[in-house]
Amino acid sequence: MTTIESIFQRTDTPESADFAVLDLAQKDEGQLLGWLYNHFDLGDIPWNPLYQGTELASNWSTGPILIELRDAQVFREALIERYQSDCLGMLISAPDVSLAAMADHLRSLIIPLLDGKPSVFRFYDPRSLGPLLTVLQPNQRYQLLGVSQWCWCNEGQWWVTTESQPADWPQPGSTLALGKAQLEALDEARIAQFAESLTNYYRPHISASDPEQFVLGEIKSANNAGISLLADQERWVRLAIQAGVPLTESTRWQHLASDQGLSPSQILAHLESEQRTVTHVD
Repeated sequence: MTTIESIFQRTDTPESADFAVLDLAQKDEGQLLGWLYNHFDLGDIPWNPLYQGTELASNWSTGPILIELRDAQVFREALIERYQSDCLGMLISAPDVSLAAMADHLRSLIIPLLDGKPSVFRFYDPRSLGPLLTVLQPNQRYQLLGVSQWCWCNEGQWWVTTESQPADWPQPGSTLALGKAQLEALDEARIAQFAESLTNYYRPHISASDPEQFVLGEIKSANNAGISLLADQERWVRLAIQAGVPLTESTRWQHLASDQGLSPSQILAHLESEQRTVTHVD
């Protein structure tokens, strides 16, 4: 059976990398590009928009770009520092691969088949990379990684892929495809990762006998209630911890839901205005 440790593992803050994927969509348009350009005073930094050559080419300025870091030590160090606080992308090690070859490979992953339909695929999002790698089959991970090693930071922890790297790239022209079952498993893995993160942070405040299951159950309840943003789901979990019971079973929730007919998002705002005893700084 494949274990997570055989796919990726924790690592220290990286000191080197050949490339980086920077997601321009994570900040206001032009902000990250301007930050990149400011480092050109120290020398040219080659980069390539990954939407170029795809049907998304006109949106390149709000998409991912691939940056070569080999001769950009100052920028590389600055980027690694930003990756530790912002979900901006990932690092790639591939010593014998050119910028053009790496860009072509990653560009082939931008629009895979998801449940049989061509869809934009943000495979470079550090918040989802771990869950994604765990649900892919070995041949799919090969199609994703090729001859490269990926490194990313999520919740302040660095991770790196550990599977042995092949000597060549996947067959050109092949399209990555994820089926419905894999997409459902990916959603479950994302929820489990988020639940683990919140459990670890709030553990001292959780009175439930099984903190992991309590937090996971509350995230699922929030999701079922239409609360889909992670920040709002954390608000839900925090209020449930304060109540000491599943949030929808708390007296205040039931009163607001039945007597005043408020929506879940309205109840969250109302309850937060009443009590703020546990805080979490992202």
